[in-house]
Amino acid sequence: MTGRRTGQVLLTLGGMIAWAVQFTIIYAATSTLCGRGWADATLLGIGVVQFTILSTTLVTLAAAAILLVVSLRAERQGRHQPVSATDSFLCQTSVLINGLSLIVILWHGIPGIILPACA
Repeated sequence: MTGRRTGQVLLTLGGMIAWAVQFTIIYAATSTLCGRGWADATLLGIGVVQFTILSTTLVTLAAAAILLVVSLRAERQGRHQPVSATDSFLCQTSVLINGLSLIVILWHGIPGIILPACA
């Protein structure tokens, strides 16, 4: 696999990687903080569990949004120059996956912020 193709594949999978990082941090932090009895602790005026979920969601949402913008630019460039079918497929797939990753990141982050911790 060439370096350019590796970059395309990483761009395609980047949104899912951001979601996986968010998912892991949210559930690991929640289970650890709730299991240790630290759910009532506060950080910057909000509960530590909600703070962890909020900060993780914002960071991974920003990463997925940046990846979506980069993949949209690559897809737009592919329309104006001749590209192979594989390049076109990877560009369109990266737009789809990164866009869906934004939705999934919000889907996991919003309930964690709204619902009470350790309920």
